[in-house]
Amino acid sequence: MGIADRDYARAKPSGRPRGMGSIAFWSVNTWLLAINILVFVVTVSFRSNGVPVLHGIDLDTPTANPMIVGGPGEFWGSNGAKVPAEYQRRVGTTFLRPVVDANTKAPVGRAVYRVMDPLSAFGHFSTAVGFQRIEVWRLITFQFLHANILHLFFNMFGLWIFGGTVEHALGRKRYLAFYLVCGIFGAIFYLLLNFLGAVAGLRLPGVLFHDTHVPLVGASAGVFGVIVACAALAPREMVRLIFPPIALELRWFAYVYVAIAAFNLLAGGPNAGGDAAHLGGAAAGAFFIRRSYLLRDFFDVLGDSRLKSPTRAPGAEERARYESLRQRVRERGLADLSPEDRELFQRHHS
Repeated sequence: MGIADRDYARAKPSGRPRGMGSIAFWSVNTWLLAINILVFVVTVSFRSNGVPVLHGIDLDTPTANPMIVGGPGEFWGSNGAKVPAEYQRRVGTTFLRPVVDANTKAPVGRAVYRVMDPLSAFGHFSTAVGFQRIEVWRLITFQFLHANILHLFFNMFGLWIFGGTVEHALGRKRYLAFYLVCGIFGAIFYLLLNFLGAVAGLRLPGVLFHDTHVPLVGASAGVFGVIVACAALAPREMVRLIFPPIALELRWFAYVYVAIAAFNLLAGGPNAGGDAAHLGGAAAGAFFIRRSYLLRDFFDVLGDSRLKSPTRAPGAEERARYESLRQRVRERGLADLSPEDRELFQRHHS
């Protein structure tokens, strides 16, 4: 999944929101870019030391008790020949194992394995490993893995353009929580639609019927959340598409992105699973950029940050200030507010 084939450039270099299309060495956004690139370099370096990962089970005969045949290191090619051990570690290659009925031992289909680099093998997300095996860390790790260089490039390009503005609005810690939460919600929405289609057997437009082992990788759920958030902060900022070569407001750019993802998901098109994650990330971005106070204790593992600043009932002066801020946000967006005003607005706006 990725922000593919929809490149654009800014329509005007001046007057844009702070942080848009910029890199600050100590910013969280810069570190996210660097970590994603570093992880990709590491995954490429292990292309000859991959791990076979189950990608799905193809059944010729329906059965309630499928059983995969074969021990460690036993794989077969499509021609029925056993695959030598030296070929079982090449990333991208596909192998098979027979599937039989556990009761009758009659052949009913085949299990499809694909070799993934070690980081992707143990970090990707799927309904089977993330939900059925309860490997919850994958809700985070899948966000830093990418299938290829173009997948990485488009995601990092979007993060570079839009991430700085959102980090400037939220602050470093809250921005990191926002980014990760958008990715998590992308995976959860993907899981929900895949569970409804592949496990519950629900036949409706938009549900995902593919096998529960199909992997999900990429940062684009988080990036979609960042794009939607940036559109909320600077809705009238102009951007120019490279193809088609037109200029449009940032809010319409975000709407078009989300609409394309929704259409492809409902139509069952290519990368429908990725677009499910895109929509989950976009929905989380739209929700949490307006209620960022909910992200405040995201990293509370050893303590409760809420104890450091107890809440109090707002006075009349503070309520009046909030009403004034609400009118400004309605007219010009959140990017026009100072950090103090933004904190007050987000604390009261729910």
